Amino acid sequence: MIKTPKFWYKNDISSTIIALTLYPLSIIWIIISFVKKKFIKPYKSKLKVICVGNLNIGGTGKTPFSIYTYKILKKLGYEPIFLTRGYKGLEKGPVKIRPDHNFKDVGDEALLLSKVGPTVVSANRSLGAKFIEDLKDNYNVILMDDGLQNNKLEQDIKLLLVDKKLKFGNEFCFPSGPLREPIKQGLENTDAIVLTGNDIKFINFNNKFNHKPIFNSSIKIIKSSITKRTKILAFCALANPGKFFDTLKQNEYNLISKQSFPDHHQYTEKEINNLILNAKSQNLTLLTTEKDYVKIQDEKNEIKVLSIESGLDTKDEKNFKIFLEKKLNG
Repeated sequence: MIKTPKFWYKNDISSTIIALTLYPLSIIWIIISFVKKKFIKPYKSKLKVICVGNLNIGGTGKTPFSIYTYKILKKLGYEPIFLTRGYKGLEKGPVKIRPDHNFKDVGDEALLLSKVGPTVVSANRSLGAKFIEDLKDNYNVILMDDGLQNNKLEQDIKLLLVDKKLKFGNEFCFPSGPLREPIKQGLENTDAIVLTGNDIKFINFNNKFNHKPIFNSSIKIIKSSITKRTKILAFCALANPGKFFDTLKQNEYNLISKQSFPDHHQYTEKEINNLILNAKSQNLTLLTTEKDYVKIQDEKNEIKVLSIESGLDTKDEKNFKIFLEKKLNG
């Protein structure tokens, strides 16, 4: 996957010209999206299906909030299981992730999910749901990480994640902008909005959400093997690398240097060695995300990892539990 184009999130003249030049291709994208939604009949699972997704191409914190939702469901007495496409993995599934699977088999996100709870990888979500139904375990909720635009599996609860800083970018569909589908179309069947990202005091979405429930999430650091005095060279391969770097700055870590790679990038031995040499030459400590760390096979002892989690404050968490119970039992 390529890096997120900067013009998607800028409103200067040159960015607008690029977006408008590509707009005819966006119209084709919108038509294809409409046809898929109109003519593909989704499979209705025997289990309840919750989807954590977004409208933007790229990262809005879906995996951390999926993990948070999983933990909330467990607290409420449900037996959830993750269902994901296993992006960039060789396994097309459906297959339940085993301890001997690695990121090359199932992808980085699926591997992270499997460290929290049972996870099934399936490129075809309807086949994945049927596979889960046939498992002998007593799962009663399928939790999809990504897939709001997937039309093969009917979803009982749709959670739309929106980054408080990036919002919907220039509000054009791909490739003119970051959207997978028009905002109005995407919001039609969304059950609730989850705002992601930290330290944004004023958020104006121009009443786009039409009185839908809104939950304000945040990211916090739960574990770090470095001190805040440690001089850091941070690196990651995320759709929105700025989130990682901003989290370090907001938590007053000593970020000296940073390097980003395309989203889901698979690091080569040479790239890791170059990062290590670069850090040592500047007397810096290498630091990366959990999502990146699972993709590093050699020299792991040379790299520190920052563990984070997504969550809601006490009031929002209480309302979120009520929301889930109502929708799941409705």
